[in-house]
Formats: sequence, structure tokens, C-alpha cells
Amino acid sequence: MLSLQLLGFFIDEKSIFQNISISFLPCSIIHLKGKNGSGKTSLLRMLAGIQSPSSGTITFGKESLPISYLHKPYCTYIGHQLAIKQELTVLQNILYWAKLYDSEMLIGAALSYFQLQDVIDTKCFELSAGNQKKVALARLISCSSKLWLLDEVDTNLDSSNKEILLNLILTHANNGGIVIFASHNDLQFKTAQIINLDDYKE
Repeated sequence: MLSLQLLGFFIDEKSIFQNISISFLPCSIIHLKGKNGSGKTSLLRMLAGIQSPSSGTITFGKESLPISYLHKPYCTYIGHQLAIKQELTVLQNILYWAKLYDSEMLIGAALSYFQLQDVIDTKCFELSAGNQKKVALARLISCSSKLWLLDEVDTNLDSSNKEILLNLILTHANNGGIVIFASHNDLQFKTAQIINLDDYKE
């Protein structure tokens, strides 16, 4: 379970959001909404442990430990910056992340699912924007984690690849995972819980 208690974020004493108290159970899909500047990206980065909240706590797992206490990777975060090393090949990038999660055995499945087999030896700077996004998304399979944090991950994907991504998210949630995503688009998840950060501004 992922729990947020009285979470708040301020910039120069201006409230971006505050007093978010909510828990997410396994098998959940959560759609973060809000106007530009409402803190969607900041909240995802806080959940990933990259950024600290101004107030409140975040706990995760069966023992409800603060995320700062978790030593091994507990989530897969894909943000606006795709965290791809452009000078490395597709395979080298995916291998780098898989090693961090001790899940090298999943690399083949990741390459296959996102149809990257034909470009595994291609350096990422030579790829189209769509294929670079697919290299980043391959981490969802090659990095074995229960919590996925996704920021506008449907950009630069054509309709067929969006469908592939949506099916993967549904499968992950059905298998006990938690998926939290921010998107300006409606990704058509009938069971998604919607959280509008504009409701937590004051």
C-alpha cells in the first residue's frame, strides 16, 4: 500500500498543493489531473523519492515504511526526461536499468513487448522520438517493481503503441501493481481513480 499523509508542497510560501491524505491499494490505477503548475510532476517526483515534500509523509509497502527508509528500488519512474543515455545502444540502456533491479532475466520480454528487437544495437541518439519513448517504457517490464509513476508517458506514441502501453498498465494493475500517471489526455481507464490537484491548492 502507498500512503500519503498531510502531504504539502510550497514554493516561496505559495501553496502548490497541501493536505493530501490518501492511500492507494494494490490493483489501483490513479490518474493525476490539474492545471499546468498544479504540482503533478512534483508529486510524482516526491512519490519516487527524487524530491522532498514541504510537509507530510509518504509510506509504502506491507510494513508502511517511509520511502526514505527503502534501500532497494521500490518504484519505476518515467518522467519528462526519459533517462536514456543517448550514446549507448538500446540494449545497453535497458540492461543498465535491469541490473539496478536485479531483473536482467526480463530484458528479452521488454524488448519483445515494445518491438525493439530490430534496433537493440542502435545507439539511442539515432532513434526517432517514438522509439526513444519505447526504450524508456521498456523499463516498466525490465525493472520489476510494484509501483509505477508515469508522467505524460503517452506523448510521442502513435495509436498502436498507446494501445500497447494501456494494455501493459492494465495487466500490471490486475497483477497487484499500483500505477499513478499524469496526463492531459484521457487514457480511457474505466476503473481509474481521478485525483485533481486543483482541489488541494488551499
